[in-house]
Amino acid sequence: MLKKNIKIDREAMELISLFNNISGAIIKDCLIFKNLESNAEVIIFLVKDEDVGKAIGKAGEHVKDLKSKLQKKIDVIAFSENLTQFIKNILQTTKNSIVVQNIEIKESSRNQKKTVIITVRPQDRGKAIGKEGSMIRKIKELVIRYFEVDNVIINTKNI
Repeated sequence: MLKKNIKIDREAMELISLFNNISGAIIKDCLIFKNLESNAEVIIFLVKDEDVGKAIGKAGEHVKDLKSKLQKKIDVIAFSENLTQFIKNILQTTKNSIVVQNIEIKESSRNQKKTVIITVRPQDRGKAIGKEGSMIRKIKELVIRYFEVDNVIINTKNI
């Protein structure tokens, strides 16, 4: 279910190299996520799980250093080859961590499309979707980039 051929462009390679030089952490990937409503860019670094602390630095010093150099918001997310864990890692980067109650994959029998349904607590729905849908777009972009999935949906039914 994990995709094999992930393409990293030149700009991402330069950002990975810069962040690696600052933090010493092993960076797996870098994506520039454009926030449609504010036109601001967020640079997302995917890091080996064991290197997240190293990447962030003491009191966030590496992230703050990179943020001041680039003048952009920086997100550091632990990468996992396990889809469920990867989604949980993405949702735990927000200031108020979102509790994931369930993650299921439904495959359409008609067109073989796979949809990931993420169930969160009703009070976390707004955070999981994000302002103007920014969080769900970020989750969808990351999940589709790494996994054989066609869509991602946020659900708030009580389990």
